[in-house]
Amino acid sequence: MSIEFDWSAEPEGYKTLETLISKEIKSGTFPGVEIIYAKGSKVLLHKTWGKLESINSSPMLLDTVFDVASLTKPVVTTTLLMMLREKGMLNLNDSVQLHLPVFTGREKERITLKHLLTHISGLPAWANLYESVENSEEARTRLLNIPLEFSPEKKMIYSCLGFLVLGEVISKITGKRLSKLFHDKIAKPLKLHNSMFSPGKKLSDLSKIAPTENCTFRKKLLRGIVHDENSFVFEEEGGNAGLFSTAKDLLRFTQLLINEGELDGVRLLSKRSVAEMLKNHNPAGLTPRGLGWDIKKPMSTADGASWEYSCGPDFPDNSCGHTGFTGTSLWFNPATKQIVIALSNRVNISRENNIDSIKRFRVNLHGLLITGRCSYR
Repeated sequence: MSIEFDWSAEPEGYKTLETLISKEIKSGTFPGVEIIYAKGSKVLLHKTWGKLESINSSPMLLDTVFDVASLTKPVVTTTLLMMLREKGMLNLNDSVQLHLPVFTGREKERITLKHLLTHISGLPAWANLYESVENSEEARTRLLNIPLEFSPEKKMIYSCLGFLVLGEVISKITGKRLSKLFHDKIAKPLKLHNSMFSPGKKLSDLSKIAPTENCTFRKKLLRGIVHDENSFVFEEEGGNAGLFSTAKDLLRFTQLLINEGELDGVRLLSKRSVAEMLKNHNPAGLTPRGLGWDIKKPMSTADGASWEYSCGPDFPDNSCGHTGFTGTSLWFNPATKQIVIALSNRVNISRENNIDSIKRFRVNLHGLLITGRCSYR
């Protein structure tokens, strides 16, 4: 266990936090976790608990590198799209077919980039693109030929496939790989020194990377290799997943958004772009979504969604966030400047058995940090 800043404003709350996390580790929610709680530039808590993996005694240390899974969607894919728009290289209302003419099928000509960003394109949530393919081109063909599940704008379906398509759009427009664009346009200017794709191919010392699953598809324990199988077959850098990062790096990225696109004298995005990213774009009656981000709103949806925000009911409305399947989470409120980053590698214990417990933990964690109370539901 290691600690950098102490959360001392609420001693009883801190004791409850220790009890909560100890309970989750013992019950198999995750082997270890790293948490940052900040208000703007002031870090109130940065601490780790538990172990790096379930089968040995190595402790989880500060600045552990995690496979952040779907945090790739807002941090990498959405940010790059907004940067390309600022350069006049695309419009969010462009049809996908304008950039990828092979993206064809019934009603697909209606799908725009914004539909994909807000998960109302009608594409299914997921499909197996990785089995029985020889290379990424076969997987790409399979992706672009998937039929719609619903007509566009009829239902919010959180779709990894939609963000894989957006990754293809970015690569087609720029002629560059996502990993190269992320490094040059986001990580390097923001000094995100431990954020990258495919760290298993780039780092000589993998000991600070939290391992994910003992994968049956790849027949080995994954450490520095993207957990998501579809992203893996897209050469480990799909628009849906593939980013590895640390709590500190994600804090810097979040501070950039809270500061309306500028951090430490570096402007990455315009104020207009940040404001657009962090507001709801979906029609009334559909589950709210920002551009790449989940937006917490009091709501009653007509799209059949049963939607519980992973930040729980106590985190302020109009907060923005995202989670990752591997056990990662990031939520922040642009007005109050509260930031909560909780990174774990829960899939190191189980792919499916601890999904409900990680959801419950996130709700309890956010409630505790905001109110000092924990329901232990």
